[in-house]
Amino acid sequence: MSTSNILTVPLRRTDHIALTPAIRAYIEQSYDQHPDMFKADITELERLRNNVVNPEVRASSITNLMRYFIQLTFLSSKFPADIKVNFVWYGTLGYSASASVCQNDLQFERANILYNIGAMYSQLGFEENRSSGDGLKHACQSFQLAAGCFTYLKQNVITEMHMNPPDDISAATLDVLTKLMLAQAQECFWQKAVLDNIKNSLIARLAHQVSEYYDQALNSAMRTAAIKSEWIHHFTCKKYHFEAAAQYRAASDCLSSGKYGEELARLKAAQDACVQALADAKYVAKAVADDLKGLQAKLKSDYARAEKDNDLIYLAPVPSTSALPAIKTASTVEALVPREIEKAMDALQEKYGPPLFAKLVPFAAHQAASIYVDRRDTLVHKLVIAKMDALSVQLHDFLARLGLPGSLQALERPVGLPPSLAAHAEEIRASGGYVALQATIEDVRDLSAVDSTIYVAAADVLRSERQEDEDLRARHGTNQWHRAPSVEAGAELYAQLDKLGGIIKVAADSDEVVRAKFREHESTFRLLSGDLRDIEEFLPKSADAARIDPELELRSSELRQKMNEVSKVEYRRRKFVEDVKEKAKNDDVSDLILQETARLERLDPLGKIEASQFEKLFTERLKMYEDDKKRVADEADEQTRLLTDIELADMDFSSALAKSRGQTLSDRESALQKLEAGYFKYQELMNNLEEGRKFYNDFSRPLTQFQDEVNDFVYSRRVEARELDGDIAAQFDRLTLGRTESPLPAPRPQGLPPPVLSNSNVWNPSHGIQFGRRA
Repeated sequence: MSTSNILTVPLRRTDHIALTPAIRAYIEQSYDQHPDMFKADITELERLRNNVVNPEVRASSITNLMRYFIQLTFLSSKFPADIKVNFVWYGTLGYSASASVCQNDLQFERANILYNIGAMYSQLGFEENRSSGDGLKHACQSFQLAAGCFTYLKQNVITEMHMNPPDDISAATLDVLTKLMLAQAQECFWQKAVLDNIKNSLIARLAHQVSEYYDQALNSAMRTAAIKSEWIHHFTCKKYHFEAAAQYRAASDCLSSGKYGEELARLKAAQDACVQALADAKYVAKAVADDLKGLQAKLKSDYARAEKDNDLIYLAPVPSTSALPAIKTASTVEALVPREIEKAMDALQEKYGPPLFAKLVPFAAHQAASIYVDRRDTLVHKLVIAKMDALSVQLHDFLARLGLPGSLQALERPVGLPPSLAAHAEEIRASGGYVALQATIEDVRDLSAVDSTIYVAAADVLRSERQEDEDLRARHGTNQWHRAPSVEAGAELYAQLDKLGGIIKVAADSDEVVRAKFREHESTFRLLSGDLRDIEEFLPKSADAARIDPELELRSSELRQKMNEVSKVEYRRRKFVEDVKEKAKNDDVSDLILQETARLERLDPLGKIEASQFEKLFTERLKMYEDDKKRVADEADEQTRLLTDIELADMDFSSALAKSRGQTLSDRESALQKLEAGYFKYQELMNNLEEGRKFYNDFSRPLTQFQDEVNDFVYSRRVEARELDGDIAAQFDRLTLGRTESPLPAPRPQGLPPPVLSNSNVWNPSHGIQFGRRA
């Protein structure tokens, strides 16, 4: 067994990966800049990563790790987390130490590098000569820096990861490592105090603080599956060890102060703590057990001496251990975050620069441009075009209820085609007519099927992985299959799955409404798409309308004037909508976004630019459409007046018409009205279908991105599952072998796997803790 009395955090391992092709491809696909502009930056980034793959334990490795971490921090302000690079890292803690985790996440890479910086500080502290005062100071500083790295990692890095971190860099595990490093830093300070022979009362407080830190590490270890039982035993033994050391020093202080009864009580309390520590001594490093046994021997000797002196000389009453005043703690250490990590930009400029990809426009700026386009198009469509279309639909529905313009056309053109209807038929034929409408419906159906296929494929992959996880959990049991369930590990993906599914269902329902309208008016669409002679033959002739009395002529003339106003309104609106669309098409905010990006980078060069930071710019820019929104409101007011006038004119017209209209005129009116309604329905459906086509084309992008994220997640989970399954099998084989060759282990905290005692490199030789010095 090893002779070390402290622990080191093992470094996480990784493989060499080809960054260059992946980053070049990502820049080419996602940015408006050519990747050749960043050829040197990409090469340098790959070199920096190669320098930190499985580093040696030495101070220069900290420099290499820090340089790469700081550049990654700067890169995070330029690239999104998912840059299509699968970073593979291998665990080093727990019973799945050989398991690899693969994530397409830049923050996952940062987390592992910062973890290794902390681990490297812990090993450098371990390498110090802790038998000297200077060595203890340096070791204490290294352990505090390690604690600072793990604290920063927990608070600022893993919170940025897109997926849950693996167990050995989870928040609970990082709490354990932080408390362990603080405990060992405090232990170094305590040991320096012992070497310097300072007052027993202060040494007691320092020792009690060491015990407190180990107790905190022990409590945190119970909340994670990444800590092996060897470490649990180490924490437990050290906790009681230093509780005994604190009581021993307090007893020594009582002896110096003439408190002989309290001295005996504290020596008894120290012996009790020693007994509790010895329960775990069988499973800890030899140096820890030897220190404990040395303290136990000293306590036994001092207790015999103190008891004899008190019985024969002092006769002081001995209080119960429960009545003893508590020993106060005295923390002299803290988690020190390295300056280079807290002030990364300063470090980049002073030592670790120049920053890579400095000329790359941040991904958030490209996102901001897309967001603005979406927001602009939404505003123009919903608040301008859609509302204007809704007014036109309201107008046409109103006219249809009155039988207009069919009743007026039947009177004015008792035979032949009314010019307006002929123009409408020609417009339909020019746009492709029935065939084009049917083809567009099929096109939208095909696009919908493509999007649905992508969604179903992603959903099937997620459900398949979920079933695999549930099967393995049922086979191994929840105690051994301790990773997060699929729904919990991929909570964001499952939420997105539900959201995308809801969108697809709403879109499918809308498509069915459009198809139902098409079927309802299909015969009219066919007729309007054909020859004008066919339309003319379809219309009944009005033989009894050769003569119109003066009253009817007057009322029809008045109504015609109002219908001419309708034609002008329709033309004006079509022109307005075309102008607004052109205005939106030419509305380019790229230059403004680049200017704002440059301003934000000057304010905080390392700050991660978010699309939300462009909100003020968006708000100001979209004010250019306020006049258009007002124009829609004015049109609504104008239409209300026009409809009132039409209704009054139609009442007078209908009254005059009733006196002279025959059945043939009524039939012709109905036919004309049907064709006019078919024209407006054709326009409505074509608009709806174009919107549907645009929706499915646009929707395919987030669906494809979602599918990629699902595939990355499932790949990572399956690799993790395969290796965890193998580790469980290997552990079972080891335990089976151990039961035939070793005695039963000591009782352990509930839920922990049995200890595996080996001559691994987790322990390292160093100077042991010395007890028994008198101040």
